[in-house]
Amino acid sequence: MHLQTLILQNFRNHESLSIAFPKEGALFEGSNGAGKSNILEGIHLLCTGRSQRGAARADMIAYGREAAFVSGEFCFDDCGGDDGGVTVQSAALGFSRDKKTVMKINGDNVGSYAEWFGERPAVSFGADDLELVYGAPEARRKFLDMLISQTDRAYLSALMSYRRAMACRNALLGKTNDAMQFEVYEQAMAETAAKLVFARVEAVRELSALTEGFYAEISGGAEAAVVEYAPKIKNDNFDTGDWQKAYLISLAQRRERDAELMYTALGPHRDDLRFTMGGRAAKGHASQGQCRSFALSLKLASARFIEQKRGGGMVFLVDDAVSELDPERTSRVYPLLEGRGQVFIATPRCQATLGGRVLRCVVNSGRVTTA
Repeated sequence: MHLQTLILQNFRNHESLSIAFPKEGALFEGSNGAGKSNILEGIHLLCTGRSQRGAARADMIAYGREAAFVSGEFCFDDCGGDDGGVTVQSAALGFSRDKKTVMKINGDNVGSYAEWFGERPAVSFGADDLELVYGAPEARRKFLDMLISQTDRAYLSALMSYRRAMACRNALLGKTNDAMQFEVYEQAMAETAAKLVFARVEAVRELSALTEGFYAEISGGAEAAVVEYAPKIKNDNFDTGDWQKAYLISLAQRRERDAELMYTALGPHRDDLRFTMGGRAAKGHASQGQCRSFALSLKLASARFIEQKRGGGMVFLVDDAVSELDPERTSRVYPLLEGRGQVFIATPRCQATLGGRVLRCVVNSGRVTTA
């Protein structure tokens, strides 16, 4: 899969942009604030329905405008094959300040985020990825949920069901002590929680092996990097039935305490990832350069994870992610991306050698010219 064309209208500082891409991708160079990262954000939004920077849709609408529009055409595996077959999918997303959103695939309305998400896999690399190591558990959970959801629709469905049931349970806290009402939602939460944790443990096991390999390449084999899943509930018997029972018991036991807090304090929505280097916590013992290399390795591993699960290529978005690495480590990063999918890079100036077919663009105040 690769993105053939992109159209942005009233999106950030791009009033009207239309550009075609080769399957290898594009390089966007320009000064800070020129609009390079905004183009990557538009691509990520088109792929996943979300900003990789966590921005609200209203914040992506150009100043003084009431609505924004993003559209593009994606070419899938058989495009350009020997049999001449072509599969092109159009995707369009429009949204306004009054929170109205229209999503269309091949001209047909898409009614839910679940239908939109996962068809056009994308992995982003950015300076903010350091938050995966230094930041709050929420950043790591979001990363893990997005990764697995792009390869497993059942996981996304379970995640959304879990959140709905938890919202209903939270609404009861402090308002009633009726056990039967709580049990309805706690049963639904326990069933979906067991599915989520089972999928997460399996995914993290694979992700850790991939991360260790990439970190060894980037760092020159200086340290060993390990990723572990850290659930709040302990369960030595790794079975979905056992997990379900454990969550049911925990939710029932914590009703009184959760009522004081006015929220559900235990479950997959509170779990974390643990990063270690040489057996020590990366957050407290590794240098910033090591942590940045760890975050990059984690993102490279997530891309390989998606590739192994789905095949068919994906989109890589690199937003000046390696600017603070030393030159030796930087030189090892770009070759790990090339040939694995369509790569879009935004940077003030690219020092790496890229393939000749990568489209080179200069961005200046929301305007894009090809070099």
